[in-house]
Amino acid sequence: MKREEVKGIVPGITDEQLAQIMDLHGADIERQKQIITTLTTERDAARAQLGEANKKLEGYDPEWKSKAEEAQKDADLKVQGLQREYALKEQTAALKFSSESARKAFLADLSAKELPMQDGKLLGLDDFVKTYKEGDPAAFASDEKPPRFSAAATGATGGGASAKDQANAAFRAVFGHKG
Repeated sequence: MKREEVKGIVPGITDEQLAQIMDLHGADIERQKQIITTLTTERDAARAQLGEANKKLEGYDPEWKSKAEEAQKDADLKVQGLQREYALKEQTAALKFSSESARKAFLADLSAKELPMQDGKLLGLDDFVKTYKEGDPAAFASDEKPPRFSAAATGATGGGASAKDQANAAFRAVFGHKG
């Protein structure tokens, strides 16, 4: 997320508000990067342990190689899943939904689509969003401001007392108040 993008989405945002938003977003990104780094480190440590264990198992278990490959595939799938989840959240963060349920349904449909990834980016995301907006436009919040149906009157009403003032005067007269 870039400062220019936020200014485009939220006109009139102050530099202080923008800095707070960017700080929060930066903290989220750093947390996700830390999780990925931790998982990558754990995966690499598991690979090293697996290599050592494989040397010991060569003489004991004839199926050790297939078991090791299966464990490697599982670890890689977990890392890819985390990277995909992070990319989904990051690349759809700017979309405005009409409700939290609409956002969850969109993300579920997007996840089920299993778009290919390249360099941490989902390929075909823009086409998916366009198609989704055409299929379910109510899921997205409108960028237009709702029309204003009434406004406070400023100035004179142009013809003496208003209906409200006349009604109040009538009540005062019935109850004997002058005013």
